[in-house]
Amino acid sequence: MTSLNLEVTRNAQPESRDFIARKLQEFNAPHLGEHPFGTLDVYVRDADGRLVGGLVGDFAFGWFSVQVLWITESLRGTGLGTRILRAAENAAIENGCHGAILDTLTFQAPVFYEKQGYVRVGAVDGYPGGAQRILMRKSLLDTAG
Repeated sequence: MTSLNLEVTRNAQPESRDFIARKLQEFNAPHLGEHPFGTLDVYVRDADGRLVGGLVGDFAFGWFSVQVLWITESLRGTGLGTRILRAAENAAIENGCHGAILDTLTFQAPVFYEKQGYVRVGAVDGYPGGAQRILMRKSLLDTAG
């Protein structure tokens, strides 16, 4: 057997991540068909170019996955979160997505996501302070536009 080097890192390597994702896509294709996949982010900058909010996500097999949505505290409650999420969902639809999935902790934003049409589909206990991780989904077919 060839010598293998197992590398554990906290420094993301975009080219390695892309390669692994592409190889998994190739493996999945005979079972699930060919579907577009990729990253889908939304960035919000102030007049000085500083990042004040945004969304990090990806899509595959017709599903848009929200990894992170964050807005600087001074802009929370202004409707910016709704605008960011809606822009990302519309872009996901344009990339062939029919649904969206995400998770949030109980002290973060489950009520915000419910107001945006997401429904709870599960929860995971065991987070510090008694928090739960709430798993949510939304059909994007009903809300296009």
